[in-house]
Amino acid sequence: MPKIIKTMGEGHAKGELYPLLDAFLVDIAAQKVIIDELILDHATYKAVVDELVADHATFKTCVDAIETLIEELHDDHATSKTVVTDIKTLLNDIKNRLAGDGLMSLPGLVIGSTTTAVANVAFDYIVNGAKYTKAAVVAGTAPGNDVIPTGTYGAVALDIGADGTIDVIEATDNATGYASAVLAIAGLAAVAADHVRMGTVTVIKSDGAFTFGTTALSDANTTEVYTDNTCVFAAIGAVVGTSAPDTLGSAKPASAPATLTNAGPGTLTAVTTALTVTS
Repeated sequence: MPKIIKTMGEGHAKGELYPLLDAFLVDIAAQKVIIDELILDHATYKAVVDELVADHATFKTCVDAIETLIEELHDDHATSKTVVTDIKTLLNDIKNRLAGDGLMSLPGLVIGSTTTAVANVAFDYIVNGAKYTKAAVVAGTAPGNDVIPTGTYGAVALDIGADGTIDVIEATDNATGYASAVLAIAGLAAVAADHVRMGTVTVIKSDGAFTFGTTALSDANTTEVYTDNTCVFAAIGAVVGTSAPDTLGSAKPASAPATLTNAGPGTLTAVTTALTVTS
């Protein structure tokens, strides 16, 4: 006790020591209140931290699943793009063909009931994207009047326009004759605008001249070939050969953690008091 009195000053009387001790005791009590509150707050902080630690594991599982899913989608994107590009190319080809001129079904060119003429069955065709139907011509259409020299080939084409009239196009050098059916067809003029080529007929007669429209197509020693033009549907590009990606193998990501249920501690309510010493 004398040491305490000394540290407080040699002039302190014994009666002044007790108020000083009381002040110490009050201050210690205040500090204890603060410490007690901090201890309680520590438990609250710990609950929050424990929940965050648990949530971190859930977050990691969820993020890992999302990463796996994104990587699979990334890899599938290239395959999907190839398929979509192939489908786009095919659809554009179909659109362009249906917007132009062409046969939608085959005319079935053949010798007519009039044996000097070329018959056709009923067929559909398009001109500038508009659909038309031509009725069957059983008797046939007269195939021009060119005379083909003996032992050579001649050719005619049958074209049709929006008005339904069948036009006969004769090869340029029919009067001279061609060395082959292929050359005879090559001698045909291109189909006129807004018309559709139904097909071609080539002939060769070995025992005399062949006159289109006069000589029967079934005449002895006559070889004739009827060729329908290609239908627009048959001319459409190749089928889509690429396959779409497989079904996603990655599982749906787990749900993220719920909202934190533990709240942080409130503001400290305990306050410190200053120790006052009167000399």
